[in-house]
This record gives sequence, C-alpha cells and structure tokens, in this order.
Amino acid sequence: MFGKKPDQIETKIGLNIKRIRKAQGLTQKDLADELGIIEQTVSKIERGVFTPSADTIMQVCDALNVTPNELMLDNPELQKWQSERLEHQEHSVNGLVEDITMVQQLFAKADIARDTKDPDTEKAYLDQIIQIYAWQNKDIREIAEWLNRRHLNDYLQNMQMEVRQALITNQNH
Repeated sequence: MFGKKPDQIETKIGLNIKRIRKAQGLTQKDLADELGIIEQTVSKIERGVFTPSADTIMQVCDALNVTPNELMLDNPELQKWQSERLEHQEHSVNGLVEDITMVQQLFAKADIARDTKDPDTEKAYLDQIIQIYAWQNKDIREIAEWLNRRHLNDYLQNMQMEVRQALITNQNH
C-alpha cells in the first residue's frame, strides 16, 4: 500500500539500472564507486526508494553507457524504441540481412547456371552482383585497378616460381 507502483518513473529507472548493471557484470558497489556515491544509495535507486537527481541520472548513463531513454522506458517499450532506433540508422542489421540474402540468392543462381554449363546466364548473375557493389564509375575503376593488381601479382608469383625452379634445375646439373 505504501510502496511505489511498478509503473512509476522511479521504479522504471531503478529496475532498468539494475538490469543494465547486472547485464554488464557490475555490482552495486562497482556502480557506486564509479558514481562517487555509497552502495546503499545505488540500492535505494534500484528499488525506487530514492529519486536520483538529473545529474545523477546522467552520471549513471555515462557509467553504464546508455541514454536516459533507456533508463526510463519499460522493457517492452525499450525494446521497441531500440528496434526503431536501429532501423532508422543508415546501416542496420535488417539492412545487412537483406543485402546478404539478395547477393547470396544471385550467387546461388550463378552457381546453378555454372553447374548446368550455362556460362552466359552465370555471367549475367555475376554482373548483377558487380552492379550492386560498383554502381558508380569510380567503383568500376577501383575494381579494374584491383583486377590489374591481382593479375600483376599472380604474374610476378609465377615468374618467381619459374626463376626458382630454373635455379634448382641448374644446381642439379
């Protein structure tokens, strides 16, 4: 009757601090030392008994490497917020999964074409992959330069092996 309800902000902040602290393998004493307060104060904050100042909340955020939003949201709300935040980034996990899936599907189709001895179709799929990654003229130039360096490197390695083999052959005669 006299306790705080779980939906009150102090309780949410406290529960989130505790969850994040434990997930990071920190004790209450570790966090207290980082904040320059006593362990009992961390305990009171985590239980929602003590309302931390805005400065203390910001210190906790720095110590735990989180944002104030992450301390104030319920776990389902936090998960939704984190998911939405990640998806609005230029580079997201879902975007990476989509890229990998699309390219691997093209590689699979190219492999099938190769296995069925259809080099034109295989080349068409491989060209699509190249176009995904080399969509600007500078990208095509970098690919051409890379291929040239690879060719020269292979050529030099073969030349070295031939020279070495010739030297071995000459020493044996």
